[in-house]
Amino acid sequence: MILLAKLGIGVLVAGAVVSSEGFIHVKVHEKQPNGTKVNLFVPAALATTALHFVPGRDLKARDSAELRSCLPLIEAAIPALYRSPDGVLVEVKDAHDHVLVQKIGGSIVVDVNDSEDMVQVSVPLRAAQSAIHQIAEANSPN
Repeated sequence: MILLAKLGIGVLVAGAVVSSEGFIHVKVHEKQPNGTKVNLFVPAALATTALHFVPGRDLKARDSAELRSCLPLIEAAIPALYRSPDGVLVEVKDAHDHVLVQKIGGSIVVDVNDSEDMVQVSVPLRAAQSAIHQIAEANSPN
């Protein structure tokens, strides 16, 4: 009985750790007849952990260096986004396409609706910040 209790506590702790950064939500709907529909929730901690397994050579040194140069701006922007009210950050419309970038809760949500697909991606700010740091540190001269 004690073993089962320990196992249950372990599962709860592991679940709490995995979901601590929130979830990345990806929703895709192809508008064609019999089009694919995907609705995927991934613990953000798993996504950021996966970056540790990407070989450094696959993260371009030039891109990492450019990102490192932007880190002070990113470090200022993310806390400001946390404190800001929910709302639209960017919206672009034309005759066929609509792109909407919003802050909702602690996440950035990108909606794209064009003639072929509807795509929505929601990424917790905490996970985005962690991923940005990991990519910036790849190929670091230090």
